Amino acid sequence: MPLDLDPDESLGEIPRASASRAPSQPRVRRRARKRNGPPEFQFLTATDPSQFKDEHAKRSVRSQAMIQYRYRAEQQRQKGQEVPEASSGGSVKPQRTRRITASTTNEPPPWQSRPNRLIERMMNVGEGEDPLFPPMTSTFPVINVDEGFGEPAETTVNEAPLPLVHSARYRRILSMPSLTANKQKITEYEETDEHETIVTRILCGKLGSLQNLGDGVDPFSVIPQFENPELDSLFLVRTCNRAFVSTATTIKWMPILLANPKALLSSTALASTYNDMRTGCQGDSKRTMLVKSEIIGYINDFLRDTELQFSDMTLLLILHLLAGEMWNCNEKILRIHESGITRLIRQRGGIKSLGGNGAIAEVAAACCYHIDIFCEATPNTIFEDWNPPSFAPVEDIVAIPESPIFSPRSEFYTIAHSGNCSETTYELLCDMRDLTDLFLSHHAGFEKKIDIPLTEDELRKSPSEEYDSKVAAISARLSALPSAYTPNTPVSNDWIYESCRIAAIIYTTAIMCRISFSDASGPGRSPLIPAAASQKHPAGQGDLQYRRLSDALFQAVEKSNMTDVWGGMSGVLYWVAMIGAAAARIPSTTDLSQQQFGDNIYAMWVRRCFIMFATRTMIVLIFGHPVPILVAQRKLLRVQELTGRGHHG
Repeated sequence: MPLDLDPDESLGEIPRASASRAPSQPRVRRRARKRNGPPEFQFLTATDPSQFKDEHAKRSVRSQAMIQYRYRAEQQRQKGQEVPEASSGGSVKPQRTRRITASTTNEPPPWQSRPNRLIERMMNVGEGEDPLFPPMTSTFPVINVDEGFGEPAETTVNEAPLPLVHSARYRRILSMPSLTANKQKITEYEETDEHETIVTRILCGKLGSLQNLGDGVDPFSVIPQFENPELDSLFLVRTCNRAFVSTATTIKWMPILLANPKALLSSTALASTYNDMRTGCQGDSKRTMLVKSEIIGYINDFLRDTELQFSDMTLLLILHLLAGEMWNCNEKILRIHESGITRLIRQRGGIKSLGGNGAIAEVAAACCYHIDIFCEATPNTIFEDWNPPSFAPVEDIVAIPESPIFSPRSEFYTIAHSGNCSETTYELLCDMRDLTDLFLSHHAGFEKKIDIPLTEDELRKSPSEEYDSKVAAISARLSALPSAYTPNTPVSNDWIYESCRIAAIIYTTAIMCRISFSDASGPGRSPLIPAAASQKHPAGQGDLQYRRLSDALFQAVEKSNMTDVWGGMSGVLYWVAMIGAAAARIPSTTDLSQQQFGDNIYAMWVRRCFIMFATRTMIVLIFGHPVPILVAQRKLLRVQELTGRGHHG
């Protein structure tokens, strides 16, 4: 096994089999049957975009549209409503609109709303790939965890949301000096053409200065090239800059990459898998396999060199390969590479012996913690026994990646001033922070001290009774929260709120029931789904009994604007995405030796996307805020240790 040898032995070579294509996924033919409920969604697959326009595809779309029309017509007849006639050329002006109105703070990501040159070029790369899923969620039905799978919220044009009364705590925080006014950001990053251009120019400028290029030379010519002519290194480097590189990355990580051309090229493995997600490719594309193959060649060259075998550059190449393997979701391969990393670090004398001014150690620990969380696995002892540097206190106006698992200050000052956080979301996150602290302190053998006067009844309570009452109060508030799909509420169509709410349901269920996130996400496992929903929407609630909460969370997250990884709430996005990645872990998503069919294919897609959402957020933040990310990861690992790690964890 690669990199998993005794300390006295050579590290050996990495077999190229780890870059092999996942088993091809067969198309699923659905038998004609009587439909007792809403029409199910169908997938259109093709090996070339032009195939979506052929007669077979058009016929399938027309057939599905007619099934949907007949179903709605039958539903309206049962309700005694007039059935609108199908239009053959004209249009019928609707009195009510059935749509989800976009939130002003949560616009769709730019790749869903406008074309750009990079994406056009991306779509032309890797012909022959098999995109099983489109990059947009509009193909799939909406999931409301209170109402099951169904239609979007129905809202009249003139309806206005109910007014929101701010709590005293929230008002006090909002009255403080705004972080925006002080030009404080968690990180200088946004997935835009402008940001990509700036970062690429910085990179080319540094490469040009190293090569002493004169005037009139194409700056892009300094980008190193892959050996395989099918790989476009400029495209992959620019994609990496666009999706993963912050200003802090250019300061802390770029100098390390510039030490060797292979280091820069190996960093594009993650960018290639990001393209695979964006183009709807299930598993590794041909391009990604070629990139991994070259990186494995680089690593084996270094491992054969006795002087370089245990160098920082060897470790960096393996870390880049590890990041590129996350999307493929092969836990066996991930554990092999993680084990090899720990062996190499031990050969070096421990984490503190690594170079890069601490950056390599921070990235190595963060990547391994990251994998342990979404694989629901126990961390390796070399990282479990290592403690990151202490977090130095900062002023309230300093922006940091706060979340329920990282809150060093009395309040979420950065989150409150982010512009993305409603009062309801803020109070929900405060409850999740308090629940985390209560749970960890209770199971550490002591209760957290609270600087508030206690009544005689409270003083008489045992620690267990006090803990139970506090958890019950938090769970009751969570259960009473409305869904973002519900019209005419302050949180209607607020997809960041909805993402936090569903993640909180999974998180709280795991803590209350002492089960893993993957078990807590299972159909019918959460006691927090409001009982009133089954009375008000019995059919929808029945559908939910056969669906996972991770699916509902996935659709909510995809509806949010992740262009800047939620800006001042980027720490929250990491918490949400990591819960989703672990919650989506079911047996069919861990055993890649078995062929995937039907719902299992979609389950794998959901988990892979969650892993990519979380990985992107972690990479964007780790270079500017290493300690907050590491502290948050260790706290989440501790929660998982106490609740359970699921199957094979």
